[in-house]
Amino acid sequence: MKKVLILFFPLLVLAEIIKFYNLKSNYYKNQIVTLNGKIILKHPIDIQAIPSYNTKINFTKKNPYIYEFNITFQANLKPHKIIFIGPEFYKELNLNSFIKFKTISPPEKFSNVFAKKFKIINPISSKYNENYNILSFRVKCQNCNIKDFSLKAKEQNLTLISNNEASYYIVLPKNIKKLYFYYFDLNTQTFKKISIPIILKENTISTQTEINPEENIFFTPLNIFILSLIAFFLMVFLIYQKIWILIFPFILGGYLIYTILPKGEILLPKNTKIQILPTPQSTIIYITKKSQNAKILNKINRYTKVKIENKIGWVKNENTK
Repeated sequence: MKKVLILFFPLLVLAEIIKFYNLKSNYYKNQIVTLNGKIILKHPIDIQAIPSYNTKINFTKKNPYIYEFNITFQANLKPHKIIFIGPEFYKELNLNSFIKFKTISPPEKFSNVFAKKFKIINPISSKYNENYNILSFRVKCQNCNIKDFSLKAKEQNLTLISNNEASYYIVLPKNIKKLYFYYFDLNTQTFKKISIPIILKENTISTQTEINPEENIFFTPLNIFILSLIAFFLMVFLIYQKIWILIFPFILGGYLIYTILPKGEILLPKNTKIQILPTPQSTIIYITKKSQNAKILNKINRYTKVKIENKIGWVKNENTK
């Protein structure tokens, strides 16, 4: 049976009922909380919902008397508020007042993540230096506080892709053959162990995002969609025999060719640092010992993605001039 919390609030002129359908008795600190509910008004009125900076809300008007909402925030001690406002109507809802924390005793290698699902994608290991290796992978989860993912390490970096996805790398001593850690499974209410074998390969490490390795440059979802559109317009042309229809496949084809053509080469000066990620704190995987040519794969913000000595990484744009 769904738990329903009904709250009655006196207003300036109107009265409303606020219902939460899935409010739980306890939450774990830092887990992501999702509250579903509705506002039932005594009189029809147009109102808006204004969340605090660390709170998200989807607010929908079902009819003049009823609004439905979906609120998402992280259970912590920071203020989480929603202001409902309209003509002669004002209500400030303090979400923290509904949250009670449940204490847990995490294992030593707890990653600080609470999630309903947790998945490791494309783990890649590479030599860092004589004493350390680098392991990189992508994390994908559901209803999780992925931005809090952290392990004890010499060096690590987390790059958020979305609220439920991130790329991550960690520097580990070379004698470690397996990385393991725990996350808290919200479905089973237990800690689950994740184990990743460290198998060194002579390949590259990239950001595991749409900043993709060179090998995935053509058969991307976007390119496949463009090919489908080209085939569609060609079929339309064969049916209606209108020359102007060919404009669309020619434009799409030109764009596709442009995206897959090599972006050229650049000359990197001696001592140019090649990084794993396009971020200031990223690990350096290669330093040019002399002036060397590198193949350009992509450009983003202040960084250029290059391939050099069978390694793929990022260099600052000022080092490519």
